[in-house]
Amino acid sequence: MKKMILSLFTLLLAGVLAACSGDEDAAETEDSADETVTEEEEATDDEDNEEESGEGKGGFLWKVESGDTEMYLQGTIHLGTEDFYPLDPAIEEAYDRADVVLPEFNMLEEQPSQEEILEYATFEDDTTLDEVLSEETYDELAAIFEDNGLDLETMNEFQPWFVEMTLLQFTTMMSDVDSQAGVDLYFLEKATEDGKEIVSLESADEQFEMLSSYSMDTQIQTLELAVDGYEDAADELEELTETWLEGDVEAMETMSDDYGEAGINDEYMEELNDNRNIDMANQLDEILQEDSGQVYFVFVGTAHVTVDPSIVTELEDKGYEVEHVY
Repeated sequence: MKKMILSLFTLLLAGVLAACSGDEDAAETEDSADETVTEEEEATDDEDNEEESGEGKGGFLWKVESGDTEMYLQGTIHLGTEDFYPLDPAIEEAYDRADVVLPEFNMLEEQPSQEEILEYATFEDDTTLDEVLSEETYDELAAIFEDNGLDLETMNEFQPWFVEMTLLQFTTMMSDVDSQAGVDLYFLEKATEDGKEIVSLESADEQFEMLSSYSMDTQIQTLELAVDGYEDAADELEELTETWLEGDVEAMETMSDDYGEAGINDEYMEELNDNRNIDMANQLDEILQEDSGQVYFVFVGTAHVTVDPSIVTELEDKGYEVEHVY
């Protein structure tokens, strides 16, 4: 699982792909997904009830208790397919028991406008993309954009991190997975329909501010890695979603080694994963110390609960016993 720089976003950033795609594209994707589901349902009416139960689908569920308060920690993936659901009964029951759900942020209500995204995405001065990238990388990137019916020159005002997100959109469209079928969105829609209290751990603005605040060296490096791995990226996204569906914790725990081997620098992972995990663990610690007697269901990208320093290890360092449920 090397060169998975594009896949990393599906484990760490809730809703960024959907936000960058725009509401209209998301709606089209959703309509297309609905049609696909209808076709699949017609073709699989006679399948076993075992598959419909969701048994064996997913994993990455932990539990921590403090006094009369219970908290479940569910690692998600921000892409998926409609036949993911329902998930394993252990996961579904943990959600059902919850009084309060805590996503990274509520993308159903907190998406920034396209104007706000542009403010984060564009260069602050007269710098252009072709000036900061090597000629070789720019030419390779231009070829990718041309294959997708776009002219890279129209992206010259955008920072490398945003262009990297555009590559992820291309990759997702080429793959069999969909941001509109992501596990985090699945739980958000259920929680909204069920009338559960939703409390965000972060905000969309915080995620975009983090991405846009990377040094230019880091942005260039990760975009170069994304371009280098682009040809295999769609297959890797599909492999990643299958790994998630199989609940392969060991594979997820070793992902940090793969990122290191791919040459990702310390700043990237510290901001994207480490610092956010520490902050989210501190918020969860405050909730646990309050001991309200409620049941909480936390769902965040899987790397947040598997890649050290993870939310799980941070809570353990604070003295909590964190049980791997499923």
